[in-house]
Amino acid sequence: MSKIVIVCDSTGSIPENQQKELNIYSSYLSILFGTDSYREFKDITPEQFVKRCEEHPELPTTSQPTPGTLIELYESLLEQGYEHVVHITLSRQLSGSYQTAVTSAGMVDSEKIHVFDSKTVAFTQGMFAINAAKKVQAGATLEEVLSYLEMLRENNEFYAAIKDLTNLQKGGRLSNIEARLGSLLQIKPIARIQLDGTLQPEEKIRTFKKSLKRLVEIATEANLNEDYQLAVMHIANRGDAKFVQEELQSIYPKLEVTIQDISLVVAVHGGPGGVAVGWVKKR
Repeated sequence: MSKIVIVCDSTGSIPENQQKELNIYSSYLSILFGTDSYREFKDITPEQFVKRCEEHPELPTTSQPTPGTLIELYESLLEQGYEHVVHITLSRQLSGSYQTAVTSAGMVDSEKIHVFDSKTVAFTQGMFAINAAKKVQAGATLEEVLSYLEMLRENNEFYAAIKDLTNLQKGGRLSNIEARLGSLLQIKPIARIQLDGTLQPEEKIRTFKKSLKRLVEIATEANLNEDYQLAVMHIANRGDAKFVQEELQSIYPKLEVTIQDISLVVAVHGGPGGVAVGWVKKR
């Protein structure tokens, strides 16, 4: 058994089969509709999430893992014989998950539990965990894994096309006037994860179809080579994600362009129907 184990916030949206194959553990964030709490991907599917959003007049809220839950997870992994736990969190600018993990690690053993802020989210964050877990399986040392994660953090991008402005309006990120105007003009913003880990509007584009084409252009302009891993992500909108995936696959025939669900915690703010592209330099 390897002496190192990878933990990833559930926002990384790693498919369950890959988690099992690579021995990646999840730290679950939750969605709350009123008093009903659901661990993303564990207790609620993307389709169920969209349906609940349509039925629920208020914006759902999100909840990071509790210190108690993390302490229990860390202690369990150390009891299993792992010498080091590397926990990859979503950007600390988007959630308190990182700080909670640091606090919890200190309450267990900060020399054995290493919390890493990915400064990104969704499957881009998940690619950090997947590639780090492959390094662990190949026999990398703790120092090599942490250094590798630093390299990934310096070489990744995440862009998202927002289809529905409703959740941004409900969450106070758009005024009623801005939302109405955006709806009237069919403005579909593209947001980008910045170097500091914040998610900021990058472009305002009319019509969602044009914003999808712009995502393809952005990924094409990156001129990716075979050192990169590329993914298309979506919030219950596989049809549009498939369009972007097929376009990128024709542009990058030597890369495997996968389609993944977007974290439901992210979807709370981004709204249903969104599509994103993300890439990581894996070597």
